[in-house]
Amino acid sequence: MSDDLGFERLLSEEGFFARLLGRSPSGAGREPLYGTDLPVVLLTGGPGMGKGRLLRAVRDRFATKVPVIYLDCGSPVHADRAESEPGARSAATELLVEAAQRLSTWQGTGGSFTFPRLFAGLAVIATGAGDGSPEAIQQEVDRYAELPQKKGFKGLATGDFWRGALLGAIRNLLTTLSGQTLNVFGAAVVNALVDTLFSGLAPRGRAEMARLYGAYPGAAGQPEHGLRELAADFKAGGEGREVAERFLFRALREDLEAAYTGAVGWLRRVGRPAVLLDRAETPLGEHLLRAVLTDRRAGQRDRVVIVGTARRANGGSFLYEGLPVPEVPPPAEFRAVDGTPPAWTRRTDATGGRPPLTDGVLLLRMPLLTGDQIRRWLEGAQPPAGPQGSANRRRVEAAVARLSGGRPHMVIRLAEAAAAFHMQPDANDRALLDAGRGPAGDGIAEQSVAEVLLRELVRDQLPVRLPAEHHGHWLDLLTHLSVAHDAECADVLLRHHQRGRVHRLTAHHVAELLTDTG
Repeated sequence: MSDDLGFERLLSEEGFFARLLGRSPSGAGREPLYGTDLPVVLLTGGPGMGKGRLLRAVRDRFATKVPVIYLDCGSPVHADRAESEPGARSAATELLVEAAQRLSTWQGTGGSFTFPRLFAGLAVIATGAGDGSPEAIQQEVDRYAELPQKKGFKGLATGDFWRGALLGAIRNLLTTLSGQTLNVFGAAVVNALVDTLFSGLAPRGRAEMARLYGAYPGAAGQPEHGLRELAADFKAGGEGREVAERFLFRALREDLEAAYTGAVGWLRRVGRPAVLLDRAETPLGEHLLRAVLTDRRAGQRDRVVIVGTARRANGGSFLYEGLPVPEVPPPAEFRAVDGTPPAWTRRTDATGGRPPLTDGVLLLRMPLLTGDQIRRWLEGAQPPAGPQGSANRRRVEAAVARLSGGRPHMVIRLAEAAAAFHMQPDANDRALLDAGRGPAGDGIAEQSVAEVLLRELVRDQLPVRLPAEHHGHWLDLLTHLSVAHDAECADVLLRHHQRGRVHRLTAHHVAELLTDTG
């Protein structure tokens, strides 16, 4: 069965993603959509609508022709990696490092990418590693050794951004400081590291650093001050750390943009690079999306295609920045059945105020599977039907279409369950929900497709903002509320069901959580 079933229009040679990336799956050039000011594309749809499946299909179709990387913002791996050095790492920086490392080994047209701008920011926050000892800082900086320049092409491959062996100079500095007791955010190691960074810069590199880190909040145009402020903000945590993380994401995009500019980039690079953020409705995902949208609203331009996911139909409450939804112009939207993508342009606020983040978003509504697509999927999942089996197949097709409503994940699971299921002509469609889907895992008994769907679409995809106290009984709570005929009745049921709990949900709160979940 094809993983891109239902996405044919979006992934075709002339489809939306070929135009967005400026390259078709076969490698042919395409006129890029939207010029230099790009919207952030959000795939919208609730659990089971195939958002992650579409992102992976985009990666698989295009990643050999243009640099496309897939990142899972909901994976715990980034936070786990950050735990060992909380003073120098966070989930956001670990995700950015993963993105840069993948792109630094990309082998398509134009070759791999380098990240000298991002490296500079990572190097200064590395001063928070361990107890601030030079040994711990050096170990942290060594993690990023492949990012600033291509191995074997020092200076040349990055347009002579760095002069000489920068990492060697940093190691020499830290060796000199070794054994000393340092306050890393005093004048000792941060100032010395910043001086070392700038001493290794060629004129072009110095100008680029001045342009980028001179624009850091509080830097007043001085890149050295900007790097010191970045390190201090990251160390401080809270909102300061968020500012630093947002700026590091900007540095990564600036490095990607630089690879496409100038005579060398124009000759060697094709299309647009893309970062695909799955489960971007999580706090980490929203943090990164907000960073891009805020930068582009302020006038920062780059050709990096950002595609994220959103369960909420309006893209997510963070886009509205606390304003009532009816008072904010809705984001532009696009459906695959519309054919031609919309002519998106950034709106301007005639009053001179700050436009909302929704202004920089294009919502791509996830498509439901049609009857023909459901039939094709079932044909791939079931054995060929003989003369006696054709009636059962038609009966199963009708049941799958009705029960799933065309939602891709439900179609997939129901098709798997129906492969060895005989639907009686007079049976209710819901009989298919009791069909076994096979063992759920080692030592786990066979589960019905209904149990599998409840686990995958409800228990495994809890609302992001659901208090932890309610995680274990969220499905039970929804079952209780299923008999309520209005909000007042639901509140009565909730008071009874939540007796003795510290954080009590109201009907309004549950409705908001369900809306957030899609």
